[in-house]
Amino acid sequence: MRIVRALRLLRSYHLLRDLRADSSWFRLHEDVIQRTVNLDVFIFVVTSVVYVTQHTVNPKLSNYVDALYFTVTTLTTTGFGDITLEGVGGRLLVVIVMFVGVGLFLRLLQAIFHPYKVRFECPDCGLLVHDIDAVHCKHCGRILHIRNEGVP
Repeated sequence: MRIVRALRLLRSYHLLRDLRADSSWFRLHEDVIQRTVNLDVFIFVVTSVVYVTQHTVNPKLSNYVDALYFTVTTLTTTGFGDITLEGVGGRLLVVIVMFVGVGLFLRLLQAIFHPYKVRFECPDCGLLVHDIDAVHCKHCGRILHIRNEGVP
């Protein structure tokens, strides 16, 4: 629950507005920070679910760290096989972890290495996020002069 509360605080519009106003570093890396937080919350929530549902029936999961280890190895598709989940519910949980977790992880990597949006405020309408190759503002049509390094 503490993780969910922390996520709610980070998603608070007031906090985001203050961080954008006070920190140029946060403005520059906001997408990466939010996606990292989403991935971390996913990992710790799934780890909690794995631990709660399996620690009584699975002798290989004796503590929270074992559940975290299992979740991370499943998420990274390493899957050493030393810990496996018991029952149909455990196997379905693993499938969910693999599909959702890998998707979140790939979106985080995309935000780090090849962002698909750029932050540039339109002088007319104030739209802040544009496509990386935008020439015109999608909202008002104004020609944008977004500075870039010539990399598509």
